[in-house]
Amino acid sequence: MFGVGPQEIVIIGLLVLIIFGPSKLPQMARDFGRFVGEARRSIDEFKEELTAGYEEEPEDRKPRKRRERDL
Repeated sequence: MFGVGPQEIVIIGLLVLIIFGPSKLPQMARDFGRFVGEARRSIDEFKEELTAGYEEEPEDRKPRKRRERDL
């Protein structure tokens, strides 16, 4: 995961525990979870907008109907 091994993750976790203390960790985990959820929703909405825009072909790219004088 991002070039970080299990040992580095444990060290980072211990540093966070020492810096913020055990009482702040649950709130920080909830906030981080909310952030990740909102980021995923935003990315999904952006993807939907892109695909919806791609599926709708602009008027200038649609084939024109032939008129009698064009035949």
